[in-house]
Amino acid sequence: MPLGLVYKDDVQVALKGFLVELMRDKRIQGVLVPSRMEKEGTYTYILTKEREGIEKSTPIAPIMPIQGARVLSKLTIKGALSRPVVAILRPCELRAAKELAKINQVHLESFLTVSFDCPGVYPLKNYRDEMEEIEKRFPEELKSFSLKNTRPLCKSCIYFTGDIADFEVQFANQKEVMIIARTEKAISILKELGKAQEVRGRSEEDISNIMENRKVNKDNFLKTFGSQVDTPDKILKVLSSCINCRNCRSVCPVCYCRECFFDSDALKTSPHLYIERAERKGGLRFLPDTLLFHLGRMNHMSLSCVSCGMCEDACPNMVPVGRLFSLVSERTRSIFGYVPGISVEPSPLLEYKTEELKEYEVPYHTARD
Repeated sequence: MPLGLVYKDDVQVALKGFLVELMRDKRIQGVLVPSRMEKEGTYTYILTKEREGIEKSTPIAPIMPIQGARVLSKLTIKGALSRPVVAILRPCELRAAKELAKINQVHLESFLTVSFDCPGVYPLKNYRDEMEEIEKRFPEELKSFSLKNTRPLCKSCIYFTGDIADFEVQFANQKEVMIIARTEKAISILKELGKAQEVRGRSEEDISNIMENRKVNKDNFLKTFGSQVDTPDKILKVLSSCINCRNCRSVCPVCYCRECFFDSDALKTSPHLYIERAERKGGLRFLPDTLLFHLGRMNHMSLSCVSCGMCEDACPNMVPVGRLFSLVSERTRSIFGYVPGISVEPSPLLEYKTEELKEYEVPYHTARD
């Protein structure tokens, strides 16, 4: 049996108690954990080493206003930490961090990661409109693992357990909270604290109903939404209300370029060229190149999209860009047999293979042919 800890408390209480225990290890120099900002009425990550800060935190928050992978990148983009920091992350946040680590945007060795059974998160707009009501019902919905009206992509996420973290927190369909050490680093810390014990852990049957429901939702999503974007005209219709604010790019955890192509001189058009394009087409939509922006971004990171839904949540016009990207990413990844954050090998975009995708090649014909 694996080593870990068992708590009889509510999962939030159990996690805070666990974090306090981890801070007893002198190798740990802090904790990154979501916490509610009472004045602002929202949640954000805080970096703390104080017991009071941990006890006031909310390890599993009802919303995700910032993607945790971006926090890890911000903290270590200039180099690794001297000693590790404990980071509480949702599975999609950890998967994004693992993808960023492959391109040297995160130093994962700087963190001791803790992830948990994720019921999803509420959309930010819903939270803003129903804050008091959501805050009241969230504890019970979390306990029963039955959040209502979560982000659309949360409903079909099948990678909702924390087994890729150093510590996995199991609580869905359990009468107790089980925290299981999944790596040698985690086992070493438990032994150092004198807390290592054999933990039964759950069987696949314990979460089979949740998994089956998510798979049904995923199949329905791929079929239903896929039919809504299966032609260029339909894609244009889905993106028709986009105002090119590029919020989706700003909040995406795996968009990492120092300079985006769409902000470069390559797309800074001279005035007379706008006039020529307008005359040629009979009219020119402003801002132009909206479709090019989405297709370019999709091509750039379809193999690293973790379907966290941040992009869609950040859209002021509620364009289903997250679902569009997730759909395309699902199809792209299936070609390579690659799942971002789960597959340990480098992203296919980072490796060149001469004998690859021949089944998709189209013979080149010269004009004479």
